[in-house]
Amino acid sequence: MSKISLDQKLCYIGFQIVAPKIGGTKQWVDIENALYEATLEVTQDSRLFSLICSWVSVHGDYVIIEKLMKLQKKKNSPWLVAVAICASNMGFHQWKRLIKKQKNTFALVDQDLALSSISMKGEESNFRSKGFLIPKESIRIRSSDAQSATSLIKSNLQYRNRLRYGASWRADIITAIEKGMKTPYTIAKVLGCSYEPAHRIFKEYALATI
Repeated sequence: MSKISLDQKLCYIGFQIVAPKIGGTKQWVDIENALYEATLEVTQDSRLFSLICSWVSVHGDYVIIEKLMKLQKKKNSPWLVAVAICASNMGFHQWKRLIKKQKNTFALVDQDLALSSISMKGEESNFRSKGFLIPKESIRIRSSDAQSATSLIKSNLQYRNRLRYGASWRADIITAIEKGMKTPYTIAKVLGCSYEPAHRIFKEYALATI
């Protein structure tokens, strides 16, 4: 199975970017892992931050925050916290669980330039207290940078099941089963959930499809 690039992952979860299509429907591209991986790259390409926030503006209700929290425990991504602040500012209150004050200060550009821009334009609310210097108008939120829900459900089974069952482990476990994962152990390992719900929902799904 070929390695999937970040651009391909983001395209698959609904970012409106140009990327080669992913071959094979059984490859697992996880929404939260793709988002988390993208936030780690913001320091290399600050344009990603606005793209991620634009995606969240359309699909923010269909993200499993617990999964992002588990990824944060392994390695803190400061820009994931900044995305959570942006999401909270847009009214996605469940994202507040990811917001923590950072030990260092971060900016999308050089910090002196950020401070200069803030002195002239003001700054986006709720960022500075958590360690981010974000001048006003520096986050470009465009819903057109993300596929609509109507479009994404046609190509992304994980997303479609979240609309059916809610943004939950159940939705992802059922997606894993439908993508061909054969055992609860494999499902738990790939998804990062505990074995108990994988085993229980695996049995329930099997019973429901007799």
